[in-house]
Amino acid sequence: MQTEVYKEKPESKKVKNKKKRALKRNMSGYMFILPLLIGVLVFNFIPFMLNLFYSLTDLNAFGGWNFVGGENFSRIFKDPLFYKAVGNTFLYVIITVPPMVIISVCIANLLNKNIKGKGIYRTIYFLPVVTMASASTLVFQWMFNSRFGLVNQFLEAIGLEGQLWFTDPNLARVVIIVFIIWSGLGYKIMIFLGGLQSIPESYYEAASIDGASSFKQFTHITIPLLTPSIFFIVIWSLIGSFQLFDVVFMLIKQGSPAYESTITMTRYFYDLGFTLGDKGYASAVAVILFLIIMTVTIIQFKLQNKWVHYSDE
Repeated sequence: MQTEVYKEKPESKKVKNKKKRALKRNMSGYMFILPLLIGVLVFNFIPFMLNLFYSLTDLNAFGGWNFVGGENFSRIFKDPLFYKAVGNTFLYVIITVPPMVIISVCIANLLNKNIKGKGIYRTIYFLPVVTMASASTLVFQWMFNSRFGLVNQFLEAIGLEGQLWFTDPNLARVVIIVFIIWSGLGYKIMIFLGGLQSIPESYYEAASIDGASSFKQFTHITIPLLTPSIFFIVIWSLIGSFQLFDVVFMLIKQGSPAYESTITMTRYFYDLGFTLGDKGYASAVAVILFLIIMTVTIIQFKLQNKWVHYSDE
């Protein structure tokens, strides 16, 4: 009986060795991203899945719970305060995001030019970004204080009456909107500055030779080539506005006449879960907020092909 001995071909050995070398080469990359993946798993994915589960229970402040299915979600759509929170959240998004983008683009365009003290202006605009949100909010709380705030002192100095900024429902909204826009400008200006500095100067030189005015250069060159940065800032600002909490929590106390006119979905979620102890219901509100943010973000990504222009296209 003849026994056939199989010998591995040299080509297959080369392929295996090549795969091993590639695996070893990529292993260092996997090790670098491993801490990030663990962080995402521990601090994002697992809490999200737990929140999703809690939204189907009547979890209370003491940890007791019973499975209630979709009862929390049916409660949400019968809760008038939930609709006020959703309405206020969308109001902040609609009123603050467009002005922040427009003002940031204009200021970044000015700072991109050769003006004196450019570095000082950049530092001033960026200060709110490096300042803790709680500290910035305390400054606004002091400025708009009804008794000794600088704003009321100025109004009284010019013959006008001081206002109750944090108890009047409409004025409280105004203060919050002003704070959102002011505190959000610095980061956006820096992003737009980076985008402006990546635009080749030759484009502007060619446009000047063709007789294009500064305004036409801005609308036909700067804005189209800045759309990737604008798209990023719009997404970032939308998500940030939907998650607005700290300024509302610090400026408007629960029980204030301005509470219902300023409450956001995140503030509503916090009050339900940590003040009232209705954690199951609060988790359901958080799920709805997540779905809203995800839907708006998906819509933005779907629409980007119609108005975002990348330089390599």
